[in-house]
Amino acid sequence: MGSSCFARGNAKSLEFLEAFIEENNLGEKVSLSGNLCLGTCSQGPNIKIGEKLHTSVKPEYVVSLLQQALKEESGNG
Repeated sequence: MGSSCFARGNAKSLEFLEAFIEENNLGEKVSLSGNLCLGTCSQGPNIKIGEKLHTSVKPEYVVSLLQQALKEESGNG
């Protein structure tokens, strides 16, 4: 949620993630939290899912990243 990442697309990414989580009733499985900065501003927008940092994330791909992380977590990835 750092200002650079937020201005470069994470505002829209947040909207997409919130809608996906709500539509798929994942509220108990997935939680969203923000960092002020992940320290990789030049590679932003950045999103961290679990312990994995994703850089240069376009909002239209953020749901796919979350879906992949959920598959990996459940052993289906």
